Amino acid sequence: MSDAYKIIRNFMAFTASPDLKSKVWTWLLDSSGKERKEKALHQIWDDYHPAADACTRHSLRRFQKKAGFPLCKPSNLYRWARIAAFLLIPLVSIATAYVYVRLHTHDVRFVECIVPKGEQKEVTLPDGSVITLNSGSVFLYPTHFTGDTRSVYLSGEGHFKVAPDKKLPFVVETNHLDVCVLGTQFNVQAYPLDKRTITTLETGSVAVRKKNQTDCFVTLEPNQQLEYENRDGKFYKRNIDASVYSGWTKGEMNFVSQSFREILKTLERRYAVSIRLSSDLTESDRINSDLYTIKFKYRDSIFHVLDIVTKTVGGITYKVGKDETISICPLK
Repeated sequence: MSDAYKIIRNFMAFTASPDLKSKVWTWLLDSSGKERKEKALHQIWDDYHPAADACTRHSLRRFQKKAGFPLCKPSNLYRWARIAAFLLIPLVSIATAYVYVRLHTHDVRFVECIVPKGEQKEVTLPDGSVITLNSGSVFLYPTHFTGDTRSVYLSGEGHFKVAPDKKLPFVVETNHLDVCVLGTQFNVQAYPLDKRTITTLETGSVAVRKKNQTDCFVTLEPNQQLEYENRDGKFYKRNIDASVYSGWTKGEMNFVSQSFREILKTLERRYAVSIRLSSDLTESDRINSDLYTIKFKYRDSIFHVLDIVTKTVGGITYKVGKDETISICPLK
């Protein structure tokens, strides 16, 4: 059992002081030993099993409570164990985002904000900037900004209202891109398992760069959107109505030119449900290639949304299983 494994497992198992939590986050997100830490995280992922002993079950419940998830029945602990590990893995993938801050200070403390599926949270930063975080997001920021930038770290989706400060640019670090601003309003969508990282500008101006490429920027003007393909590294810039893409902060749920598969991912995060496609639909163009534009209210029920979406796609329906998993299947 490696030291990294012991540190991470103990961190998940016990309530830590703010100072200790800050030190563990800093260590976890340090780029040195990244492979060793990732190996430990995956080992923790694989080691948990349904027949966990009483100590492990108690540890998982404590992590569940810390992360803001509702308490679950013992039979669901295996699922929660995998969620706990999943929440940590994206943080390691954005480890290099912290290097700059740590070069300027060794005693900085970090605040982590984990947003469970089905919820949203608003965070006010030390500089007065206001961030709204969408379902299934992880957001980290220092208790005070140091150095010559205001750097924060996002895995998921956030809407940013940045307090102006010409001397201290505001930088949103994600797994693939950095978004640099002085004072503006914009939206960043950077979920770790998505194919794209999307930046949408409402007011002001932003410059977006690939990770670790400080000399190559793509600039945006209001009502422009930059889509970055995470796999092939290509940028696509387009003119849009930015208010549509930040509608989730105002009680809307808007899908604009999205595939049915992408829509399902959003619904899973929004309603904290599991949605499965039947095997005979996984290769269908209607599911993967055709694009749909549909608008809903955030308060609409999952069943109302699925009724509309499945009828729009055509030839499909949905069923709810005993375990509350939603299955999408062909209409017979």
